[in-house]
Amino acid sequence: MGRHYQVISADGHVETPPDTFVKYVPKKWRDRAPRLVALPEGGEGWLIEGMPLLHNGQNITAGKPIKFRNDTYFGEDGHPATGAGPAVQRLKEQDRDGIDCEVLFPPVFASKLLTGVSDPDVYLSMVQAYNTFLAQDYCAVAPDRLIGNGVVPVKGLNQALLELKRCSEIGLKSVSLQQFPNGGGAPQREDDEFWATALELDMRLSPHGNFGYPSPPDYGGGAGTGSLGYAVSLIQRTNGFKPLYCIAQLIASGVFDRFPDLRFYFAETNASWLSSLIWFMDDNYRIFKHWYGPLEMLPSEYIFKHCRFSFIRDPLALKLRNVVPTEILMWGSDFPHSVGSFPESQAWLDEIFDNQSEELRRQILVENPCEFFGLDVDADITPTPNESIAD
Repeated sequence: MGRHYQVISADGHVETPPDTFVKYVPKKWRDRAPRLVALPEGGEGWLIEGMPLLHNGQNITAGKPIKFRNDTYFGEDGHPATGAGPAVQRLKEQDRDGIDCEVLFPPVFASKLLTGVSDPDVYLSMVQAYNTFLAQDYCAVAPDRLIGNGVVPVKGLNQALLELKRCSEIGLKSVSLQQFPNGGGAPQREDDEFWATALELDMRLSPHGNFGYPSPPDYGGGAGTGSLGYAVSLIQRTNGFKPLYCIAQLIASGVFDRFPDLRFYFAETNASWLSSLIWFMDDNYRIFKHWYGPLEMLPSEYIFKHCRFSFIRDPLALKLRNVVPTEILMWGSDFPHSVGSFPESQAWLDEIFDNQSEELRRQILVENPCEFFGLDVDADITPTPNESIAD
């Protein structure tokens, strides 16, 4: 009898040295690609065009005592450190942590920090190099256990559309947004072509935390009647929790009304905040709708229909499940980052699901991620290869 999904982590990160994907950057631009440099005091840092030196540590913790700098992507024998190796190593690390599959998000050096590359063609080539590596060299080893998120470039709608289509062509199931498709922090009607294309391609949209502006710009209360003011009003009294402004903009600008089948998965948000802050969004709507005009649904109804969230070390996430529908929740280990649960994920899951039913546990750990990412909940999954990591 084959192995089946028992625990799916909907939030992990690919952390590898740059040579794994830089080889796909055209030779004429390769010297401008991110590179890992040894530091005099030990460990490495990232040199990326247009950015200050990025110290690594939190990104490569993998269960060790946390460092904020001077950690390394390599073991004493020169082989990749835990969480920094090739796909076969990653499958073995899944086994060690009792996990059967991961949804994988890009590292900051291949996503947000690449935006410092000013030349749009050079920038695009590096995004494409990472996505090619992810699809062809990494996820292809076990496409049912390594679910990669392609990077959507942020230099304008044309590049975003081009790479969305290319990610689909090379076999990726999902993409991670950093900005709105237009390249900015707020929605524009031109983004509709991107949303429509994503639906046509059956491409999942999986921002890590949020996308666009992380919080509202300075904006006087009651000024104007446009969607910006509406979005700001909807999240008053929510303390601007990371994904809420993004979601409020999607609601207030009518994106969800124009695309009733569009869904977003916001990874690593945790979930215990949902019940109270969504209540405040609904209450804010009742207060401000007379100025801005009625929505087709309550904000909470938009969120429950169009949004999914994952939590990590959040044992309170299921305590208020009578308020938040459990079908919108997933769990993730965040491996190999510092706030993750590796190598103690099973202990965390036991605490999270203490006094909860097996049906609820399976829904959040298997059924919900399978439904969102189009995985076969009953299929035999790829076994972990027997070869050693060094091979």
